[in-house]
Amino acid sequence: MRATDGESARPAGDAGLASVACPVLAVWRRCDPGEIAPGTVVEIERAVAGSGLLLHHRRWPDALRGDPAAVVAAAIDVIHGHPPGTPATDLVMSGLLVHAVRGDATAALVLAHGLAALAHRHPRSGELLERAERWARRWPRRLR
Repeated sequence: MRATDGESARPAGDAGLASVACPVLAVWRRCDPGEIAPGTVVEIERAVAGSGLLLHHRRWPDALRGDPAAVVAAAIDVIHGHPPGTPATDLVMSGLLVHAVRGDATAALVLAHGLAALAHRHPRSGELLERAERWARRWPRRLR
């Protein structure tokens, strides 16, 4: 599936999870890295910025100003403090996705971690774990 400007990026069978009101905030768990069109990334970024008051985290204002480290910090706290698939998780993971798609390797690695956490409680766990691996590959590794 390729999410583009005019598509919702919400396949059938993914009901029951958060982001019913804003399906673009679920792209992080529904699309692989190479499937996300630039226009969709802009749409996700707008949705995250428009939802800024929904996430009460001390680093979230910095995250909304574009600080990838702040998004990562908020995501780590949310992943460990909220069940996967909640609106807070979708919001912060969407923020990570924006930075990961634009080349931030740390955001991609934390996004992969969030997908793996969701996989443990999801009926399509294999699909989510494979997607997590594809995001994790964006982390630069050095062999010694």
